[in-house]
Amino acid sequence: MPTPRQILSLETVSLIVAFSILASAGLVTVRTEKYRREAGAWVRHTLRVENALLRLGGVIREAESEERGYIITRDPSYFSRKNDFSTVGAQMQELAALVADNPEESGRVEKLKPLVNERLDLLRRKLDLLTAGRFDEAAQMVRDGRGKALMDEINVLIAQMIEREEELYRIRHERLAEASQTLETAIGVMVILLGGVAAFAVLMAHRQLDALRKSSDALRLAYNELIEESTKRSAVEAQLRQSQKLDALGQLAGGIAHDFNNMLGVIVASLNIMRRKLARQEDGLDQLISSAMDGADRAAGLVRRLLAFSRIQPLNPAPLDANQLVNGMSAILHRALGSRIELACVLGKHLWPVKVDPNELESAIVNLAVNARDAMPEGGRLTIETGNAELDETYTQDNPDARPGEYVCICVSDTGEGMSPETLAKAFDPFFTTKPIGKGTGLGLSQVHGFVRQSGGHIKIYSEPGHGASVKLYLPRYVEDTEEGQPKAPEPKQDEFPRGGPEEVVLIVEDDETARRVTAQGVRELGYTVIEAASGKEAIGILRDRADIALMITDVIMPEMDGARLAREAVFRRHALHVLFITGYSKHAILRNGILDPDVNLLTKPFTLVQLARKIREALDARADLSRGKS
Repeated sequence: MPTPRQILSLETVSLIVAFSILASAGLVTVRTEKYRREAGAWVRHTLRVENALLRLGGVIREAESEERGYIITRDPSYFSRKNDFSTVGAQMQELAALVADNPEESGRVEKLKPLVNERLDLLRRKLDLLTAGRFDEAAQMVRDGRGKALMDEINVLIAQMIEREEELYRIRHERLAEASQTLETAIGVMVILLGGVAAFAVLMAHRQLDALRKSSDALRLAYNELIEESTKRSAVEAQLRQSQKLDALGQLAGGIAHDFNNMLGVIVASLNIMRRKLARQEDGLDQLISSAMDGADRAAGLVRRLLAFSRIQPLNPAPLDANQLVNGMSAILHRALGSRIELACVLGKHLWPVKVDPNELESAIVNLAVNARDAMPEGGRLTIETGNAELDETYTQDNPDARPGEYVCICVSDTGEGMSPETLAKAFDPFFTTKPIGKGTGLGLSQVHGFVRQSGGHIKIYSEPGHGASVKLYLPRYVEDTEEGQPKAPEPKQDEFPRGGPEEVVLIVEDDETARRVTAQGVRELGYTVIEAASGKEAIGILRDRADIALMITDVIMPEMDGARLAREAVFRRHALHVLFITGYSKHAILRNGILDPDVNLLTKPFTLVQLARKIREALDARADLSRGKS
């Protein structure tokens, strides 16, 4: 039994043979038909020459007949066609043109011309004598026999030419018949060959179906084995997860015990010293009381963190302006970050209000800032950005814990070490921490996650190793005098979706397969033709082969070749190409860090279909305006 690779090879060969036969048939048909048409044209040419010869001879013989009738009857009506002699010259020119391609026939025409001219001149002279009543002189010219001799020579030449044309007609007719026979034979052979190829293709199709049927049975067996193996592996993974939870619980217990021991140590030591001072009636108790209270407050804070992690902490939500809250935290954040971290706050305009617990929101921002500080041991930049955002159905399908609607986004970005995909996948897991035992409880991000979820919001982390991290808190927009609950995203109007056409080709470059697939689906939904590339090098290759790409949409952070370098190389090759960058980092963080220029087209994740449509249309319209300006 042939392998699938062999079957494919045979199919390819059969297709090549079939196309070759069709191409050969077309070529033979065209060439044979051309030859047949040429042969037919020569046959018609021969008939035209013969017709011209016969008409010429007929005119001259008709003139002689009229001459004899006039001499015998002396009836002037016999010479009523006198003016028709002028047509003989035109007929001679037509005949000379028709046989110009045949030197032999051209020579006879040259001999024929003076004979015809002389014979016509005799006819005119006789006509003049007869018209003048000089019949005897006209009869004497007839008796001289010059006219008859000229006619004999003319008839001989015309007969020779007709005989030659008859011979050419026979040869050319035979060629025409041969060409038609060749065409019929070629078509018959091609039909037989195509029938053979079709039969071979049917045979190969049957063999392939048989191979596919057997492969399907093998795949079904392998699938059943895979399901059985997967079941066993799931049981082992469940045991492993349970073991990891126990390890995490141990790590959590170690972190909590360490923190509580420190706090209890401060409280116990302060109380012991206070007892001794009271027994001796000494002063200085205020400082000890403050230390004990500080330890108690820290313990209460730890308890609140545990409650936040478990999402059962009591919240006291109130309407607030996130811009004012972030702006008022600058002093606290500067102290928490230290002198080696540069803090930048970018506050969005016309920010919507939110209704959350202000203290817990401050605590969440401080937690994120401290985590960012720890990720930048050598110093760096921390950017806190606020803005309005909308999450649509497409985004929530890929993020089930989010709901469509209007949100206020607070984004905390750093230029630190970033997170690996493995660390990012477990960032919100309970008890997970990358710090050594005793240095953290693993509740920092878990507390933030619990607070945001308990407030009806959504949290998302974007990170690339070596490029820092960006944590986005989406808090529901608060609208006064409305029913409680999550506001629904307004249905977009039809004109809010600027659409494109299939003639506009968009190249999407994204190393993350899921993100690339979702973005490509959205762009296709807008009517554009989409080409996908998984890396910068692949994109350069596509741009080299495709000259019809109007816009390139690329992720900023990619391995080997990042978006900025890709854009430079792409625009160097295609000056008219426009580029739209997409990234999970906040706009100001990605620009301030020197990764992109400030005047680039940038769309931050997550984005709605409306936002994507408008950004693409803006970029393409700008490209069209630039082209018109150059023209």
